[in-house]
Amino acid sequence: MSEKLRGKVAVVTGSGRGIGRAMALKLAGEGARLVLNDLDDEPAMAVREEIIALGGEAVACCGSVAEAGFADRLIGTATGAFGGLDILINNAGYTWDNVIQKMSDAQWDAMIDVHLTAPFRILRAAQPVVRALSRADAEAGRRVVRKVVNVSSVSGVFGNAGQVNYSAAKAGIVGLTMALAKEWGA
Repeated sequence: MSEKLRGKVAVVTGSGRGIGRAMALKLAGEGARLVLNDLDDEPAMAVREEIIALGGEAVACCGSVAEAGFADRLIGTATGAFGGLDILINNAGYTWDNVIQKMSDAQWDAMIDVHLTAPFRILRAAQPVVRALSRADAEAGRRVVRKVVNVSSVSGVFGNAGQVNYSAAKAGIVGLTMALAKEWGA
């Protein structure tokens, strides 16, 4: 394990599989302590066990990122388990494709909820924590850089046939990220 991120606390949504799992393992390999998330317990716990087997630290906060109250629970898990938050990666998601004339409101709402509303709620829940930590660092004369990564898609930039819901949500996360950079960038 590297020491590059030793002491840092990283939250990765959708980290039980795919890209999220790879990001979590990479961060853990660099020394970060992880808060893992997946809709299902089994994949998140499997990644947790992998990290622990490598000598890292990880806890899981399972459930749907789109669930009411989940954002507070996720950020509370990070602060409760590790006392802070340094890296936040909004990665959780899936697709539910259809052409616009056949797309149901449920399909539309599901993609907006998981890909745009959930990251918004998670970032809103993280703001007081990040602000308090940043103020404490400034008062102590420490310069600590925290990171937010919101995962989008080429579908959010260029669109994709059969994915009007997913494309709109991923375009929205680009806009959210640019606005957040102006708010938190300083």
